Amino acid sequence: MAVQEDLLEQSKKLSELRLQIGEPVRVEIRSPRGRFTAKLLGYSVNGGVMISAPSANSNVSSLINEGNLANLRMVSGNRICSFTSKILKQYDQPFGYWVLEYPKQINEQRIREHTRVPVGLMSSVDDHDEMSERQDLPVSALCIDISLGGACLQLPRSLGEVGDKFYLTTRVQIGDIDQVLLAPVELRNVHTSSVDSGSLYNHGVKFVDLDEDSRLIIAAFVYQQFLVETGNLDQNGQEL
Repeated sequence: MAVQEDLLEQSKKLSELRLQIGEPVRVEIRSPRGRFTAKLLGYSVNGGVMISAPSANSNVSSLINEGNLANLRMVSGNRICSFTSKILKQYDQPFGYWVLEYPKQINEQRIREHTRVPVGLMSSVDDHDEMSERQDLPVSALCIDISLGGACLQLPRSLGEVGDKFYLTTRVQIGDIDQVLLAPVELRNVHTSSVDSGSLYNHGVKFVDLDEDSRLIIAAFVYQQFLVETGNLDQNGQEL
């Protein structure tokens, strides 16, 4: 599944982005194929871009030479920046680094609050009103995508009416740490889809009245999953 892209994309000059030195950079070589994570060491307008060289124990081919083309991608704040450049020089001293051709333009994608990433989280939905006498809650649901602002929950029946409030409970893994998320949500829309066994109801819910801990958990998880979907992390949230 791919990220449901709802990004603001535009082209800018590298000097306009004010990237921080030391930012991690995902480097992919076209031919011979290879990829590794480097650090941005510096850049000079019309001079070049300097990044750290791959480590000796990386899986990058020793056949990569000056003149090869490289795709570079980095995440800075809520932006994904990418460009293609030619390797101009490779140095071993005083440390390993590469100098690449300075790009005329760089693509910038801003991650919006409602940019959704696909997930498959088993969840529980309970009534927001503790005094409610509803007998059909709590109920299990599958969270199929999530964003900073809300989520999509899949159930075999409708939860209720637009505007109804619930508590969503699910467990997420951030790096190697399990976190339990308990978030109040408001039902914003319901859509049905047909499957072999009948119909499924997709519920779009909005996070409401989140405490600071819940906001941090959601933000960390969403950005982690975005990096997984864009090829910067593996499925366990570890650097590739």
